[in-house]
Amino acid sequence: MSLDDIKNLSREAHLRTLGDLALVALVTIAAFWIASAFELNEHINRWTESLEFVQADELRTTLLVLAAGLGWLSWRRWIELRRELAMRVELEADLARSLVENRDLTRRSLEVQERERKDIAHELHDELGQYLNAIEIEAVGLRRELASGSRAAESLDRMRGMARHVYDVVRTLMYRLRPVGLDEFGLEEALQHLVEGWQQQRPDVRYTLAIEADLPPLDEALNIAVFRMVQESLTNVARHSGATAAAVRLGLDGPTRLLLQVEDNGCGVPPAVRPGLGLTGMRERAELHGGHMRLSAGAGSQDAPGTLLEFRLPLSKHDGAGSEGDEA
Repeated sequence: MSLDDIKNLSREAHLRTLGDLALVALVTIAAFWIASAFELNEHINRWTESLEFVQADELRTTLLVLAAGLGWLSWRRWIELRRELAMRVELEADLARSLVENRDLTRRSLEVQERERKDIAHELHDELGQYLNAIEIEAVGLRRELASGSRAAESLDRMRGMARHVYDVVRTLMYRLRPVGLDEFGLEEALQHLVEGWQQQRPDVRYTLAIEADLPPLDEALNIAVFRMVQESLTNVARHSGATAAAVRLGLDGPTRLLLQVEDNGCGVPPAVRPGLGLTGMRERAELHGGHMRLSAGAGSQDAPGTLLEFRLPLSKHDGAGSEGDEA
């Protein structure tokens, strides 16, 4: 419930209270007119003469005091309700401000994280990668001067193999930190490289990628967000789903929204499962960009229903300003 909803409820409660008071006043006036027209007080006195021994004639005074007390009690409860509503409105406003500040801090943290990842990846490529290449080149040069089969030649061959292995590890780390293709060739090439990489690692799973041809250019922040969502989604598919096929689809959901879908034919997500850090992180990324994430069963069979992850993200911050509350 938003702050505006609470204010509307407060105004509606105030109007209903005034309407109830007006109704009580009308009923009281009507009762006075009827009692005056039919002289009800005289009739009541005659009816209660025989009950004088139980002081029935004092019942009217007692009921009058009781009615006044109930009116006073209702007035006090109304004042307390208004005070509680005002306090709740204030708390909701504080919560909304805290939520905005928290999302802003999270966004800044992610931006700093991505910048650090980019810097580390460039350092690994420019420094460590070049030195590893230089080591392999030096080893090749020395190997040419040694006779085949000698112990020194075998040591150099092992050195070249270790240098290549370390370089492959460094290259994998660089890509996980910051995909080079994302900066040089764009989101489509980076996603294609990511899917092909998973296909090489998991040949038993069929990975597919479909991107709409009329997809407009995205800004850097949205490119990174989409790439990280696909990266984490495919990691979850490999770790938890037991799927034999996974499909990534990227396109438009109307003129102002981006639609990203990652679907597999695995075991699905149990209803009582608690979302882990991966799903929570993806949901936070989507919300930071003014969008949302939805997790549901895929279109698989009864034994393997699969999982469908959908992300709807605004193409620009202006489009996302009013879309956050579209779906809960």
